[in-house]
Amino acid sequence: MKKRMKRVVALLLAGVMMFSMTACESKTEDLSSTVQSDKNIGKTELRVLNWGSTEEERIANDAIARFNEANPDVEVKQTCVPVDSWSNFIQKWITMSTSGEAPDVINLGLEATQMAVSNDLLMPLDDIVSIDEDLSGLKDEYASALLDGFSVDGKLYGLPSGTQTMVMYYNKVMFDEAGLAYPKDGWTWDEFLSDAKALTKADGSVYGFGLSSSYFQLTPWWSTNGTALVTTDSKPALNSPEMVEAVEFLDSMVKDKVTPDPISSDVYTMFASKQLAMVGAGRWVLNTWKDAGLTNDDFDCVQWPVNAKEGSVYGGSAWCIGKNTENKELSVELLKAMVSEETLKATAEGGQQVPPTESLATNEEIMGTTPDNVMGIWKAVTIASPIAAPTFFGDLEQSTLRCMEEVFSGEKEPQQALDTAQSEVEAQAK
Repeated sequence: MKKRMKRVVALLLAGVMMFSMTACESKTEDLSSTVQSDKNIGKTELRVLNWGSTEEERIANDAIARFNEANPDVEVKQTCVPVDSWSNFIQKWITMSTSGEAPDVINLGLEATQMAVSNDLLMPLDDIVSIDEDLSGLKDEYASALLDGFSVDGKLYGLPSGTQTMVMYYNKVMFDEAGLAYPKDGWTWDEFLSDAKALTKADGSVYGFGLSSSYFQLTPWWSTNGTALVTTDSKPALNSPEMVEAVEFLDSMVKDKVTPDPISSDVYTMFASKQLAMVGAGRWVLNTWKDAGLTNDDFDCVQWPVNAKEGSVYGGSAWCIGKNTENKELSVELLKAMVSEETLKATAEGGQQVPPTESLATNEEIMGTTPDNVMGIWKAVTIASPIAAPTFFGDLEQSTLRCMEEVFSGEKEPQQALDTAQSEVEAQAK
């Protein structure tokens, strides 16, 4: 299997420059550092590698402050980097490690977990969790499916801090006007397609469904057909019969004009402006739709339609401990601060992520009350499969999206496009 993480040498100087320019590090490293250094003499140092927005950086800094209340003699340095690809994130991590600045505690996206493990960067958490009452109690609160996504070969490497999933949103007014019953959990692909066709207007002003061509948003169609882009042992499976069937189903919607162009359409804006009767999404759209004026009277959500089995997809991030930490006990305590209820609650209150624990994800004060079935989002998490993220994730994502574009544009039929994508990914996965 190719390891493309080793192109580090040529990028070391550029990486250090980008680190200083774009990393959201503690602002204390300025001209006052000379004065501050005296205060830090004798302190133990921990390094945190984070990613995401300035708000996520702030939440982590708050957790670090709580950690420091109990550990005043520990200096924690947070580096928060933008992520353009997870391969680059892993490369950044390797660069830090080879320069003597290996992070102790890391916030890692699910897509990068197997890459990190294959590069021997992570410490397994099973033994740590089993002997720590707080962490073992937290583990019991997580949806078991979430832990699967941060496990490799039966070993747990991360404790989730937040997640995303997919449900099907529908416009209640459009269903009422068409004389259609609202969909219920357990509905089928055929029932979904029948509703989508009935809700589509011939003049193109309203489509029954808004199909997104993104990697994450497509995945529930694979899950509910009992398949995935990779096998359980991480072998490419893009042209399996079940995958071909799923892509043919999606292609039929494009050809029948039940959906607008999946490549160029902003389906979430179209749903808010009532140009779509149904669209798949997670929690992240709700604040935007609320700002657009949508209320409980306008829309609701239901689980993804089923063909072979119920299911959905989830992604997200988790806090981990670096394998080469020199301060394991303190790293564990810092990890606990990063996944404390206070931190998880603060992360969820941003309205983007779904809390990873049942007690928070079923709390109306956190999740809100819009739409009526907002708690169905947590149910989707509990039946979801992790987004396919093998060590060759970058190549898999690229080939999959190119394949979908070829199909939806009419350039290739599903079987042909998937066969080509399978060959491409197999070559990269060796």
